[in-house]
Amino acid sequence: MAEVTPFRGIRYHEGVALDDVVAPPYDVIPAAQAAELRERSPYNAVHLDLPVAHGEAAEDADYARAAAAFMRWRAEGVLVREAEPSLYLVDQTYRGPDGRERTRKGFIARLRLADFAERVVLPHERTHAGAKVDRLRLYRAARADLSQIFLLCPDDDGGLEDALAAAAGAACVAAAREARDGDGNLHRIVPFAGPGAERIVDLLRERPLYIADGHHRYETAVAYRDERRASGDHSADTLMVYLCSMSDPGLSVFPTHRLVRGIVVPPLADLLERLQPFFEVVGAPAKGPEACRGVLDALGEQADPGRVFGLCLPREDVCVAVRSREPQAKQRLVASGFSPDAADLSVTVLHELVLHEALGMDRGEVEKHIDYAKSVPDALAALAGGRYGLGAFLNATLISQVRALADRGETMPQKSTYFYPKLLTGLVFDALGA
Repeated sequence: MAEVTPFRGIRYHEGVALDDVVAPPYDVIPAAQAAELRERSPYNAVHLDLPVAHGEAAEDADYARAAAAFMRWRAEGVLVREAEPSLYLVDQTYRGPDGRERTRKGFIARLRLADFAERVVLPHERTHAGAKVDRLRLYRAARADLSQIFLLCPDDDGGLEDALAAAAGAACVAAAREARDGDGNLHRIVPFAGPGAERIVDLLRERPLYIADGHHRYETAVAYRDERRASGDHSADTLMVYLCSMSDPGLSVFPTHRLVRGIVVPPLADLLERLQPFFEVVGAPAKGPEACRGVLDALGEQADPGRVFGLCLPREDVCVAVRSREPQAKQRLVASGFSPDAADLSVTVLHELVLHEALGMDRGEVEKHIDYAKSVPDALAALAGGRYGLGAFLNATLISQVRALADRGETMPQKSTYFYPKLLTGLVFDALGA
C-alpha cells in the first residue's frame, strides 16, 4: 500500500556541531527560542524552516531568503548530500512528562504522497486552512522538504520492529550523529542501506500509515504536489517522513490539557450540578495549589482513566476529579451522531458533555476559547495568571483509539494527541525531485 523509499539525504557536514544547528519543529518554537537559535549559529535550521517569528507577517522575500540560504549552505559545503540512497535510523532517548525514561526507535524515508481517499495514509485530526498557507509558500520557494512529519505503522506481528533491530545492528556506527534538544533528550541518527533497508521497504508496502504529527504539513504537501503536477512536473510527488512502529515500546502519547477563556464559568457547586446527568464526582474537591496538584497527578491512576477528568476553577482555587457515567454518557454521544469509537474518546466526552452541554460553548467556537498545556505544572501556572476561568485536565488518548478512528475515516478535535518528543529539524533535509 505505502510506497516508501530510501533517498540521498542532505545533512550537515560532519565538522558542524549538530547541537548548534538543529531546532524543534517550526510550529512549537516560541519567539524567544527562535531568536536564540538564530543567534546560536548562522546555519541553524530555524533560518530555513521558520523564515519569520510567529505572529509576524511573512513576505515573499522572507521565503526567498530561506531558499537562498539552503542553496548557499549546499554550495559552501555546510550541507552535504549523501553518496547513496539511504534510510535514516533515528533513536530518541527521552524523559517524558511522566518522568519515565524511554527510547523511541524509528526511521526517516521518502513516501510517495497519496490522497486520503486512497486509504494509504490515514489522518486522525481535523485541520484548519490558515495553518497551511505558510508551509505552501515555503515549499514554493525552497522546493525541498526541510522537516519530517511523523507517521505510525501497524506492526502486529513485530516484523518491522525486528527489521529495524537488524538494521541497527548492521548500520555503520562511525556514521552516527547525535544532538540534544532543549529538554535534554538525546537524538541519534545513522544512515543505512542495502538488504536491511530493502526489507523494511518491502514490509511497508503491505500496510497503511497513520499520521501522528503533521496533518497540516501532509495536506500542504499534497496541495503543492498538485500544483507542480498541473504544470507537468512530478518532482513534488514525495514527502520526507519519520516512521515508527505502533508496537515500539518507546512510543508514548501524553494528554494535552485545555485552558478555557472568554466564557462565564459558574461556581463549582453550580458546575457540578450541570454535570450531574453524565458525571460523578471522584473524591472530595481539593483547595489550594498543592492539593490541586495531587488530584491532577493522580488522574492516570484512577480506574478506567479515559473516563476521568480534572476540573480546576482558579477563581475559587479549587480542583475536582469527575468520572463520566456509563452508559449514560456514551448513549448521549452516540445519539448525537458520534460513532461508538468516537464516543469513547476522552476528548469527545470533554468537548461535548463539559464544554458544549455544561458550559454552553458553541461547537464551532470551541477552539477560539481554548489554549493548551502539555503538563500539569504548566497548566496550573497559566491558570494562576488570571486569564482563564477553567482548566480541564484529561488522560492520554490510546494508540489503539487513534488507529480505530482513522480506520473508520473519522477525525478527532485538534490536540487530541501529544506525541513526545518532537522530531528535531535539521537531522536531514530532502531536495524534492533530486
